[in-house]
Amino acid sequence: MNKQKLIGWLCIALVGGCVDPYRPPEIASPASYLVVNGFFNSAPGTTTTIRLSRTQNLTDFKTPTAETKAIVTIEAQSKAVYTLNEGTPGSYTLAGVTPVSGDTYRLHIKTRGTDYYSDYVPVVKTPPIDSISWDVVDDGLQISANTHDPQNNTRYYRWEFDATWEYYSRFYSSLELKNNQIVGRQIPINRCWNSESSTNIITTSTVRLKQDIVSKYPLTFIPGTSLKLESRYSILVRQSSLTQSGFEYYDQLAKITQNIGSIFDPQPSQITGNIKSSASATDLVMGFFRVGNVETKRIFITKSQLPVWYTITGQEGCEIDTLGLGDILDSRPAIIEPYNKLYLTTPEYCADCRLRGGVLTKPDFW
Repeated sequence: MNKQKLIGWLCIALVGGCVDPYRPPEIASPASYLVVNGFFNSAPGTTTTIRLSRTQNLTDFKTPTAETKAIVTIEAQSKAVYTLNEGTPGSYTLAGVTPVSGDTYRLHIKTRGTDYYSDYVPVVKTPPIDSISWDVVDDGLQISANTHDPQNNTRYYRWEFDATWEYYSRFYSSLELKNNQIVGRQIPINRCWNSESSTNIITTSTVRLKQDIVSKYPLTFIPGTSLKLESRYSILVRQSSLTQSGFEYYDQLAKITQNIGSIFDPQPSQITGNIKSSASATDLVMGFFRVGNVETKRIFITKSQLPVWYTITGQEGCEIDTLGLGDILDSRPAIIEPYNKLYLTTPEYCADCRLRGGVLTKPDFW
């Protein structure tokens, strides 16, 4: 390499080594804003739960800090006041109180010397879910919600869901190592259940329709190859009715958090709910307080109801090997069963379903 090229490469290396990554001030900002999650439950005999926490910057990967020792009350415009009690840190509950239809309520939080108030909001009744339907679409399963309000009063809807599915390991391990001895396995590890909750904001409005009817509104799509459909799948759907302002809040929140990807999508912007600080307009609060009930419905879908789909399990490369006790003590595989004074074995991942994220405990509703 000649001298000029060497100097050129050294300059590039020095310049590159002196460039600091750009970190916008918002990413590392020490500001911590109040986050409010919960609603005043209007269903008789239920408990209202309000959870308080704090925002954190994007460089902080710790669990959000719970807001403890706050004074949390729900105040009716008719002057009634209900105080919530803190149980687990940051979680405030109220039992035995049902909001009165026709009255309006606001949330009042006092913490760190500052008062936060929501707008007064009415009691909004949620109609029942008519059904949760599913259809085979594009080599997968589309799950949808169906509901209606015969009084044409609801118009604004939101859904959340919890999904649970059963799955199996490729091989059944009947033996295990204990104290360097091979013994019969007491607890099977080939059958598991996994679960997840919805993360996207799912809302719709029937304002432009003559009748307040929602038909086959899409909730989630599952590819036919998904492990969720290997054996049995269940989804519990929660339906809530919103006010117009509540719908607009969640609709805008969805647009700026779920649809950002190109210059044609909504650009990042500041959005807050109906809760505000009494001290400063710059002391933001994240969340939206509402009063109403939640309707739920659960369905089950079994593999026998579906087309013959090939499930991608992640265990396609699993194989069986024959080992003696010495090799088993060295490599610690899963032991399937005895075989000619030796043992049929397989990698632990191929026999222990927990290694794919599930648990062995069957859900109560299964």
